[in-house]
Amino acid sequence: MPPLVILAGGLGTRLRPLTEVIPKPMIPLGGKPLLEHLATWFRGLGFNKIYVAANYKGVIIRDYVAEKGLGLEVRILDSKDTIDGVRLLAGELGGEVVVSMGDIITNIDVARQYDEHRKRGADATISLVSVDNPLQFGLVMVDESGRILLFTEKPISLEVYLLSLAFHKTKGVSAYSNLVNAGVYVIGERALELIASNPSLLDFGRHLFPLMVEEGYMVYGYVASPGVYWEDVGTIERYRKVMWDLLSGYIPGYRVEGLTISSGVHVHKEAEVKGLLLPPVYVGRGAVVEEGAVVGPYASLEGDVVVKQGARVEYSIVWWGSFIGENSYVRESIVLNNTRIQGVKVVGSVVGAGNVLGEDAYSTTIPNKVV
Repeated sequence: MPPLVILAGGLGTRLRPLTEVIPKPMIPLGGKPLLEHLATWFRGLGFNKIYVAANYKGVIIRDYVAEKGLGLEVRILDSKDTIDGVRLLAGELGGEVVVSMGDIITNIDVARQYDEHRKRGADATISLVSVDNPLQFGLVMVDESGRILLFTEKPISLEVYLLSLAFHKTKGVSAYSNLVNAGVYVIGERALELIASNPSLLDFGRHLFPLMVEEGYMVYGYVASPGVYWEDVGTIERYRKVMWDLLSGYIPGYRVEGLTISSGVHVHKEAEVKGLLLPPVYVGRGAVVEEGAVVGPYASLEGDVVVKQGARVEYSIVWWGSFIGENSYVRESIVLNNTRIQGVKVVGSVVGAGNVLGEDAYSTTIPNKVV
């Protein structure tokens, strides 16, 4: 297998304030960061040489990988955009490379994608998935052989309509499906040469792939099989969705850290649980759920979280080291690390790291309010 690069350098602005604490690929998902979940999946497919192209808060990524002994090659790069992360690593990569965005979670069979790329003699092969609404992603038109005829990044609705009409006569797959860019690419030797010789190419979706299609390069799509899981963890809403899917067992090939006691109930062996757990739920390493507390449904407690007697946490994610005091109520919220909530209600909010909410504080139901 060729080397694989996980692009992990973005600012993650749509996930603020979460990404003011950690970089987006380090967002916790059931005891492990997104990056570790991705790397585990790729390694299971046979990709043994995995680079992580980091930038924003890259030291956090580097230190975590070293501490856990994950065997990933972390490079902190002064990258301007996605292509830069590959261009600056070119000397270490060889003739071809597989590239994955670091803010997705998927069980696409990338090994098979690579095999199809080689059989076709392609210059680049882009993983594609069908979604209900393609406007947030790069819309792709392909012919019956899978060759990409058009690649447009985040089109407006009128463009989608006109492009669908224009390409309907080709009777390609995309005439009947909303195929979008899934963020995993096989980049061949000619594409790498194009990247190296054109420093103005900064983004795969906006610059490289449209240019390659226009210039007649052999660019193919790899259409993921029906039922394959794929999600862009780019917003707080999608972060919640991925967390609930993971805890519910809806992502084949991925699992939380710790023990699965019963369907949807995941408890780390070093957690202490005396209260009531309602699935799906995760209780992490060193976490404590006291007698008389209720956690779940749809709740995740990262390491060393304490939930005291009479407290309830539901439809919420609580990051490491936080304290949910007696008779507190947390619903539809994300509580960042080292936060203390004592005897108050927190509903529909994002509570910033290190905050202390006492009995005179009340968080309203404004979605994603930062307290």
